[in-house]
Amino acid sequence: MNYPIFSAIVNQMETRLARRAINIDQFRVWNEDKINATGLEIGVDLTNRSSHVNRLVINLDWDKFREASLAKQLPGMEKHPLVKDNTYHRDSISPYVDVETIWYFDEQALYGKLKSTIGNRRMEAASHWMEHINAELKRVFTEESLITRWHVEIEGDINGRYVTDMSLISYSQFHLDSFDSLNDIHEHLEKNIQLLLQRTDVIIKIAIHTLEKAA
Repeated sequence: MNYPIFSAIVNQMETRLARRAINIDQFRVWNEDKINATGLEIGVDLTNRSSHVNRLVINLDWDKFREASLAKQLPGMEKHPLVKDNTYHRDSISPYVDVETIWYFDEQALYGKLKSTIGNRRMEAASHWMEHINAELKRVFTEESLITRWHVEIEGDINGRYVTDMSLISYSQFHLDSFDSLNDIHEHLEKNIQLLLQRTDVIIKIAIHTLEKAA
């Protein structure tokens, strides 16, 4: 096993998320040996909570270099397979988890409010909705360093072009270099996942009241 620490993190996260009142419809671990990387993809179905934001996906990325760094940091890891393998030891690398959070918006909730969908009306409304959401994010999360971007896809029909797959993507990191036990790391990660779920509740509320402005 190349990632015993990350595997322990994944197992604990699955156990702890199962206790929460959220509808997890995807929990997938991936490995890419060519780039010495692994990760976890968590999908949450939000359709029972919102008609505006229908899905949340949390991607956690890890690699052998950070696994080795954390193994050196934690006590009792003498038998870890990467401890004696100098290939993955870099003094400049600290253990942290790269986190990509994606909120998938339901553009049909917006289009259903429009009096006309002819021409560029749907494109304009979607653009306005994203602008209003961006403004609210800056206002609400003033004390946080929230890095976001939008991903959209565009299709067309007889009435004109329109936005599909409208999703908001946020990037962050969970730093693990200040912990000296796996239990503390589990608690830290659970707390941060909870913060992402709380942020999701805020984004759902933002989506609701900004939609009326954009329609």
